Amino acid sequence: MKYCPRCGVELAEDAQRCVLCGQSAVSEKPEVAEAAGVSYPSSAGAAGSFSDVEIGADAFASVVRNSLSEAERRRVAVELLAVSFGGALIITILFDVFTNRGFTWSLFSSLGIVSAWMLCAMPLVLFGYPWILYAVMAPFLVLSVFLFTVFSGTLGSFLHYGLPISLAFDGIVAGIMAIMGAFKRRGLNAMAVFLCGIALFCFVVEFVVDLNVYKAPAPGWSVIVAIALVPAAGLLFYLHYRIVDQASLRKLFRL
Repeated sequence: MKYCPRCGVELAEDAQRCVLCGQSAVSEKPEVAEAAGVSYPSSAGAAGSFSDVEIGADAFASVVRNSLSEAERRRVAVELLAVSFGGALIITILFDVFTNRGFTWSLFSSLGIVSAWMLCAMPLVLFGYPWILYAVMAPFLVLSVFLFTVFSGTLGSFLHYGLPISLAFDGIVAGIMAIMGAFKRRGLNAMAVFLCGIALFCFVVEFVVDLNVYKAPAPGWSVIVAIALVPAAGLLFYLHYRIVDQASLRKLFRL
């Protein structure tokens, strides 16, 4: 159990500071005589304390925020996201049911809300575990595309377009993550890898569309995208490995 040496109140075991005065928590219980009659700090300082004038919602939130660890902050953020997106999900479903006597457009809005929550919350839940995050989000992308085609009554388009394009996207993302993990230093080279990934994805999209529409690949706009992005990626690689690593930008541009 932790205690506040100023207020004498009991705090949570993992508390770093007192939520009342901002004083650093201690493990030993202070004497009642020492705790009683002690005035609060007169101004905010390094310990996170605040004066009587500053006591209020903002000051209290500041002390609480400073007393939370990074993991606790992420957990609070996930809870807030769950409440926000969950409320929006319930409202849209109820509105659709009461106005249309069934599930119509709310199927698509629900899919969008759940997808948005996954994109926002999963990086916080799996912070520090990029490959586990990928293992969760990659199949979720395929599932989302599948559900969209089911809701819209175009399941055939999933097999011809949605499945190959979503699998290609997952594969390109995995490749980018693997390349990024091999970099000892990330900077402009990371931007270059992203540009190459975008160019490759555009080529895959056009290839899939051409096979289903024209029964044969006919590269067109994806080639233009590659011509624009690949040289830019090459320039970024050059700047990273030949210039930035060997000379500071301040000296290079005489800043």
